[in-house]
Amino acid sequence: MEDDFLTDDQQATRVKGWLRENVPFLIAGVVLGLGGLFGWNQWQRYQEQRAEAASALYDQLLQSVRGQQVDVAAGQLKELESEFASSPYLDQGRLSMAGLYVLRSKPDEAIAQLQLVVDEADADEIRHIARLRLARLLSSGDRHEDALKVLDVSGTGAFTPLFHDVRGDVYYAMGKLPEARSEYEQALNGESAAAVLDMAYVTAKLDELGGTAADLAAASGLPAAAADGVPAK
Repeated sequence: MEDDFLTDDQQATRVKGWLRENVPFLIAGVVLGLGGLFGWNQWQRYQEQRAEAASALYDQLLQSVRGQQVDVAAGQLKELESEFASSPYLDQGRLSMAGLYVLRSKPDEAIAQLQLVVDEADADEIRHIARLRLARLLSSGDRHEDALKVLDVSGTGAFTPLFHDVRGDVYYAMGKLPEARSEYEQALNGESAAAVLDMAYVTAKLDELGGTAADLAAASGLPAAAADGVPAK
């Protein structure tokens, strides 16, 4: 209430006094605010530069993979691991490197790269892709049981038909024809089957099995009971 009765000169004098006392704090606040903004912008730019560098290194790795330069690509992958371990480019690089190792007939090295993606990738989609490739590679080396263990996961979402398809291939390689047929049928009946599968190819694999479930069990040397739950064609 007292301030309401001050003259203009008295109010001006009071404001000047308040400013003399508080201007240093106001200036410090502004400086800190600007400094924080500058620091944030610098951090953002640093992050952008890191992402650009990771992307450039990944592109170089892809070029080496396409040229089947194993040693060069392996060195670039190690650089990705040491410098950009948190970048999604590392998972992609490992998948690419695994493919190169397969082309150069180095399955053990390919398996090691795929296992790293399965164990360490942040994105479920990348982990699913790695599991599918790892299972096929293990099965091709007659490690069928290991392949089935890799595929024994839940929550595969839109990838579920693909998991059934690969399980079917593994069971087929094991001579377990009723199980293979069941997996192929489940793959074709999946909600996302048309979006992720080569429907004609999976259907051809299923048609190739032919016969009734009991016939398939007999062909694989299993008792007919093993085909329970597998619908006859």
